Amino acid sequence: MDSTILNLWITLAVLAIAVLVFVVLLYKQTHRTQERLVETMREVEILKQTVGALCSSSVGVDKRVNRIERHGRDLEERQESMEYQRAGEPPYAEAIRLVQEGAKADRLMDELNISRGEADLIVMLHGMKRSGSPID
Repeated sequence: MDSTILNLWITLAVLAIAVLVFVVLLYKQTHRTQERLVETMREVEILKQTVGALCSSSVGVDKRVNRIERHGRDLEERQESMEYQRAGEPPYAEAIRLVQEGAKADRLMDELNISRGEADLIVMLHGMKRSGSPID
């Protein structure tokens, strides 16, 4: 019986050592997990602050974009208004440009719907400037 009790004590000692090793390993693992949790919580807090800053700056950008869009619409309306005002005017600037590029009176009449007299006058005045002849 003495050997049975001795074997029982040895088994109990081995089990106690195994439990002790298990508890130590479990403690270390728990400690590492807690450290990772603290680090993760710090990162989450940093991300919250970053998102907050991005949201704040996006509001400012959104206001600027809206202002630029509004300005673009205003410019577009002004341009349309100017085009409507010019629609009734004869296209003399375009005629002058075409003559400076070498166009003749017939082309001005066809493309710009101006009279023969207007086309001839523009060709005479601006065609001479191009050739370097003095105008009297």
